[in-house]
Amino acid sequence: MTYQYAFHVEDVTCEKCDARIKDALIALPGIQAIDYVRTPENEARVHCVSTEALSSLQIEESIAQKSAGTTHQYRVRWDHA
Repeated sequence: MTYQYAFHVEDVTCEKCDARIKDALIALPGIQAIDYVRTPENEARVHCVSTEALSSLQIEESIAQKSAGTTHQYRVRWDHA
């Protein structure tokens, strides 16, 4: 079984931000695929697939922790169908 997650990350402005966000996602259990696009609005549009169920809090905390020690404050905004 796979689980899919779609969300935006706010305050993403550069390649270093891209790398931090991707690292945060790869560190989560079961992540198999990440579709990631930085937008002109200083956000990243993210869709990822995992073999394990992840809570929204797990994803949010993993990403938010990557902004520690930077001038950024990454925040997840969930896409709702």
